[in-house]
Amino acid sequence: MGRHAGELAASNAFFGVDTSLMNKVNLQDKVYLTLRNALIRGHFEPGAQLTIRVLAKALGTSIVPVRDALQRLVAERSLELRGNRSACVPVIDREHFAELTRIRIMLEGEAMRSIPLPPRPDQLDALELANRKFELAVNRGDAEAVTDANMEFHFMLYRLAGGEMLYGMIETLWVRAGPMMRTPFRAETYDPIVFRNGIERHREILDALQKNDGEQAKQALLRDISDTALWYQEHIVSDEDADVQHSVARSA
Repeated sequence: MGRHAGELAASNAFFGVDTSLMNKVNLQDKVYLTLRNALIRGHFEPGAQLTIRVLAKALGTSIVPVRDALQRLVAERSLELRGNRSACVPVIDREHFAELTRIRIMLEGEAMRSIPLPPRPDQLDALELANRKFELAVNRGDAEAVTDANMEFHFMLYRLAGGEMLYGMIETLWVRAGPMMRTPFRAETYDPIVFRNGIERHREILDALQKNDGEQAKQALLRDISDTALWYQEHIVSDEDADVQHSVARSA
């Protein structure tokens, strides 16, 4: 990728990233949270190289807070170090992806189990709106809007569950999983069925919550995770080790 193309890609990665919750933190933390949020939302694909100078220009900062943010993300294993001035978004193989999904199923299932019932009408309305935004984005093939609306829906659920530690652990898993979200929109792999199934699973979650059926809501969420993960295993994830191809579906 040329210098100008890299700068444009970096600038686009931060377009639409919500920084409203970051206004009260220092510059180092703001840069870190902005990069982390971009990873969660899938604004950087697996294998993308993040260069300190390019990121600093895109964010309008000096190189020091960007360097510190990359070091923190490398320490969290969200990025891989590539020399002193760049890092790379990890490319996840089948085995690690299956492990990541099993942990997501455990933690996000626990979050669903912890949601107080019945939900308030305004909470259900907000979830309905997020799923409608997700559906409209899928129908028009808008990769950025799809990943943003999907994240919005899921994290609304996890906020309802309460528990700052559990929420933080789930968020960390999404930093690892988020970069894969855009890959179905590549010309050679585009297949909207993976997201159309997500619309239905979200609808099942909403229907169960409206009926105060926490167990059904949890099971619908687990199907959402495992169905999507199986599609990724079959179409996207690197490493052709077939022994773990279907382990995600079995784990649910």
